[in-house]
Amino acid sequence: MYTDNKSRAAAIVGYLFVWIGVIVAFILRDKDDELSRHHLNQAIVLATAECIASLMIKLRGVFAVVGEVADVALLILAIMGIYRAAKGSAEPLPIIGGIKLF
Repeated sequence: MYTDNKSRAAAIVGYLFVWIGVIVAFILRDKDDELSRHHLNQAIVLATAECIASLMIKLRGVFAVVGEVADVALLILAIMGIYRAAKGSAEPLPIIGGIKLF
């Protein structure tokens, strides 16, 4: 799949810096580009899950352990998303790939 550098950049930025990256990617993206739309959707899901994991960590006890494990898993998913966006691949991420927000 051929995509231009602007599409790839918008797709990659969405995974960086959690919500700030999502906002920047939303502004940078080409509205008709499916690659940046796909990766932006996944980045929004990851950012939302990151917020939930952070809240769980603050609750302490078992919730904190689950939040920490989720935090590591989300980091791995974000790295996978950045790699796939850099390749120009629209392959969905495991676990969250089927969630469509927009």
